[in-house]
Amino acid sequence: MGMNPKTITGSDLYKEFSSEFEKEDDFKEAMKAFEDCGLKPTEFDAIVVGASQSEDFVAVIVGDGIGEDDNASCVIKNIQKMSGEDEAAEVSKEDGKKIIQFTDGRAYLVNKNMLALSTTEWETKVGELIDGKGTPAIENGKKDLYGKVDSKAAVWFIADVPAELAGMAAMAAPEATEVKTVAGSVDLSKGVAVEFVAGFGDDAKAKATADKIQELFDGLKGEAPAELKGVVESVKIEAAGPDVKLGVSASMDDIKAGKDSMPI
Repeated sequence: MGMNPKTITGSDLYKEFSSEFEKEDDFKEAMKAFEDCGLKPTEFDAIVVGASQSEDFVAVIVGDGIGEDDNASCVIKNIQKMSGEDEAAEVSKEDGKKIIQFTDGRAYLVNKNMLALSTTEWETKVGELIDGKGTPAIENGKKDLYGKVDSKAAVWFIADVPAELAGMAAMAAPEATEVKTVAGSVDLSKGVAVEFVAGFGDDAKAKATADKIQELFDGLKGEAPAELKGVVESVKIEAAGPDVKLGVSASMDDIKAGKDSMPI
């Protein structure tokens, strides 16, 4: 999953709702972890996170000053403090790379504007990628899936779908339990536009699922409130080879109308 904080916080959608979630304790605590170190997380260029079912993960943060020694150490200590852990984040060097080793993983200070965090299981592979060895997932096993999203969007995601989670797709349509992969992006340049792609690996399964979802949607769209008419009319559902593509958008006028009728 990837996100562009600068794009998100500069959007009209963020400005419309920022007063609501910026007062939430979790949001304030997360911002404080960076701001107390003299950093501006809302102006970061990118955050990319990869994870596995075994709970291993890597997170790469790109933003002014995030990879400088004092700043990286400060942020990690703040995160440790928030988690109730002992604060220990000394910068050292290993194989020519600046690192911060902690209990269950490692941080790589890639350059002054990039910090990569990894769990223990993946830290060696991350180090090799930094050295130019190996191939990142988006150029290897996830290459085709990555090609289906707009990686410059405010938010994007790609994932394989485990069988146990695929079963939950039955809530949308029984046919959807055959889903193998998902990918999508969120564009905030004009209100919000969501593009979603579900991969089935089979043209017939994709068509059957798209037809069923369309049937269900057609049966429900008449119940939508009048102020959401534009959103409802924007919905697109189609089969494209082995994939099902869904799209929906809302202008800021749509969003404000919905907000006024259902205040949060």
